[in-house]
Amino acid sequence: MTIAATINNQLRASIPAPVLWSWGASKFQAVGANQIQGVGEDYSGALLFYVRGMLHKGHVLITLNYRDEYTISLGPVRKGKMNVKRQKTGIHFDMLGTIIDEMVEKQPNYAY
Repeated sequence: MTIAATINNQLRASIPAPVLWSWGASKFQAVGANQIQGVGEDYSGALLFYVRGMLHKGHVLITLNYRDEYTISLGPVRKGKMNVKRQKTGIHFDMLGTIIDEMVEKQPNYAY
């Protein structure tokens, strides 16, 4: 299994499907080691996708580093370079969905 497939499986296991759908997530693609520049650290593989959330519309890059920690980066990707607007590091797999939801969709006064 590729690293991108592992990230995708762990993301989908960490949140209910309707939450993922609420982001308008699409265009999922695998990214090789250090293929996208501008993230700020070396990574062994990544998953890149596009969202249309209330707080962020654009690319989400989830990278897995050599310490088995994830970094979530938000921002536009052009010609293999990401212009990072927001980033969270040191994330463990069980928090992937929750943290992305807070960055992409969830507002402080959001009522379910």
